[in-house]
Amino acid sequence: MRKKIPYGEQNFERVIMQNYYYIDRTEYIEKLESLNEKNIVFLRPRKFGKTLFLDTLSKYYDINYAEKFEELFKNLYIGKNPTSLKNSYYILKMNFSGIQTENKEKLISSFKNNVISSLDDFNTRYEIKLKIEKEYTEPADIIRAFLTDAKEKLNKPIYLLIDEYDHFANELLSFNLDLFKDSVTKHGFVRKFYEEIKKGTKTIIERLFMTGVSPIMLDSLTSGFNITMNITLAPEFNEMLGFKEEEVKELLEYYDIYSEKLLKEMQENYNGYIFNINAKEKVYNPDMVFYFITEYFSEKRPPKKIIDDNIMSYYKKIRNLFSLGELIYIKTDEESNKELTNEEKQKKYLKKIIGKLLNEILLTGKTELTELTTMFNPGKRIEIKDIKSLLFYLGFMTFEKKGIITYLKIPNYSMKKIFSEYFTEYIEEKLTEYIDPEPIEIAVRKILSDGEIKSFAKEIESLLNKMDNRIFMGLDEKYIKAIMYSYLVLTPYAMVKMEYPVENGYIDIAMFKRYEEVPYEAIIEVKYIKQKGYTEEKLKMKIKQAKEQKRKYKKSDELKARNETMKKYIIVVV
Repeated sequence: MRKKIPYGEQNFERVIMQNYYYIDRTEYIEKLESLNEKNIVFLRPRKFGKTLFLDTLSKYYDINYAEKFEELFKNLYIGKNPTSLKNSYYILKMNFSGIQTENKEKLISSFKNNVISSLDDFNTRYEIKLKIEKEYTEPADIIRAFLTDAKEKLNKPIYLLIDEYDHFANELLSFNLDLFKDSVTKHGFVRKFYEEIKKGTKTIIERLFMTGVSPIMLDSLTSGFNITMNITLAPEFNEMLGFKEEEVKELLEYYDIYSEKLLKEMQENYNGYIFNINAKEKVYNPDMVFYFITEYFSEKRPPKKIIDDNIMSYYKKIRNLFSLGELIYIKTDEESNKELTNEEKQKKYLKKIIGKLLNEILLTGKTELTELTTMFNPGKRIEIKDIKSLLFYLGFMTFEKKGIITYLKIPNYSMKKIFSEYFTEYIEEKLTEYIDPEPIEIAVRKILSDGEIKSFAKEIESLLNKMDNRIFMGLDEKYIKAIMYSYLVLTPYAMVKMEYPVENGYIDIAMFKRYEEVPYEAIIEVKYIKQKGYTEEKLKMKIKQAKEQKRKYKKSDELKARNETMKKYIIVVV
């Protein structure tokens, strides 16, 4: 019987016992033990398999699972090479996703209830009654009482597993910076809670493994909790989560759907992540790989939506992080003559540079990084390198090295689509009047269905006419291309490439169909003339240049093979 696809599965025991496909990562249990540190922090983007890995650790080390060890691990690396610590701990699991963040009262109450639920679960699983002082207000007091009682009553140490340690903090950072600072800095309740965890590591907590997405709380926590080793960027753990190329190929072969074309699409959509600048192996987002395969079986072809709705909704929430600089204090008329405070100046500065950063990333696909921020101090001002670093941790960008220069680049096509959505919204916010994007989407479809581009050109013209005149002061051909690309890339019917390399140059925009029933493909050469310098002669010259480029591109082997379906357009914007 063929194994089931473990899309969305986070329970290791269920994956093994109910015949799900499992890519073995248990060799890293041995590697983690070999580190000269018992308290570990490991960060990865959303949907990279962190929760399943934590659950694997819990089943391996749990004293309750000693009798099931052989059944669960016999076919895996760690089952054949067990360490001396297997089934040696009480497992205390905490997961801080789902914390309510509307205001301070709800935040503390929700955090407290989450802690109590984790402690109740511990008592239930081990049939024990350690103290849970539910009437205490502070989460720190509750965990202190519990660990004090555990030290007296337990005959073995605790392995503490913390998942999504930063989930609520990421949300707070998106919309309530003051509450974020109030909660995690020196006198905040979150920091006090982790100070008690630190005390516990000196007595009953022997090992700790903590995961999340970003290091935005690490500075605040480690100031009072300076006991952890952050292995996020360690080269030997680059592939601990995520799928390697050969593993994805094996997956497709196992389910009898392998083809070079399908592997190439998955590679373009989901591969490209490295978590150490010198890492040799790129990895795929595993959740998206399983999503793609599940949808492929349902539709018998690649899914229209290349990004899972669940992860897309997360990225839409996280988009607010790009608005850190948009949280500008708007002065009243009475205050308009007053000097801006330093915080107001910083927010104004950030608003300007975040817009420029998004433009740069979409135009070039990358941005230079001077230094990756490994800890964020909420008490200090946010710099542009911090925003770039967040893009890395959240999975929007990954490392690229050129000589001694480090870049962050968009890792794959799915992230380009997300950036394009951000960019179109950023553009639409700058318009002098509202536009409905649906006619643009319909016009994009006409290029592929009817081989007709005039509708799209008219929609872009209308959009440009609604732009604030000040935007045009810095406008150039690249910017126009970026605007067009950002709307074209949103179609599910084609893979859309900007500055696409062929033997005889770079095509401004290329649209390659994803499905056989799509009638047309397209290449588009974009030219731009500033109105001030416009003449009929200059227009003719630009068109002549574009035609020459088209003729060169037609000679490339790739376009020759597509000649019957390929439409070739020139758009000149004045």
